[in-house]
Amino acid sequence: MSFNLPRRGAIALSAAVIFSSAAVAAAPATIDLVFYAPHFSKLENGTVVTYKYVRKTEDPKLDPSFEDVVSVKVGPSGAEDSVTVDLFSGARAINLPNMSKTGNPVIVAVLEQDVKEMNKSLGGSPFYFRNRLRQAISADTPAEPTKLEFGGKTVDGWKISVKPFANDPDNKVKLKEYAQRSYELIFSDAVPGGLYALKTITPKADGGALLTEELTVASDAKPEGAK
Repeated sequence: MSFNLPRRGAIALSAAVIFSSAAVAAAPATIDLVFYAPHFSKLENGTVVTYKYVRKTEDPKLDPSFEDVVSVKVGPSGAEDSVTVDLFSGARAINLPNMSKTGNPVIVAVLEQDVKEMNKSLGGSPFYFRNRLRQAISADTPAEPTKLEFGGKTVDGWKISVKPFANDPDNKVKLKEYAQRSYELIFSDAVPGGLYALKTITPKADGGALLTEELTVASDAKPEGAK
């Protein structure tokens, strides 16, 4: 995995600043929420956060639609500063041990799968796709305050929306529909692991969606402090 960026001294934000009420807190930068916020710092060793993954497409040239699960486990014992990400199950299963606990590594894992799929569909260099994603995330774009339903409550959150390939006229033709591919990430301190949802949409040129993918934290995940 190669999405992590060098830490800038000026962007060290505490969890309290990042996740204070949206009405009073300054909006955090996208890069902080994705790569640096201590989303897993309050979760005990052995905690597992599970997400539902839904992929939808009607294009026979793409990998087919499916639904599955993604999980992140804190630890194991002796490696409390790392997590293990398990993407999918059965024949699709990918195990990613010893990933950094900083940020939410499930985002890095899912984005890397995106890179592989775009490389497979469009050709070119995987470094191009990684770099465009990295640049979009590291841009000085603040998150937007939002509300979401979690744990039977309406809670504060932050929404990030980016289109990493939209402003690249030199590669617009090669990118085809992927030039307008959008990413939406929603975070909240009320959600274990910080990430509530990650959704990507690749639109068709004539309307509708060529491909949608959505990762959402499981409804039975427990907020911090819940029993």
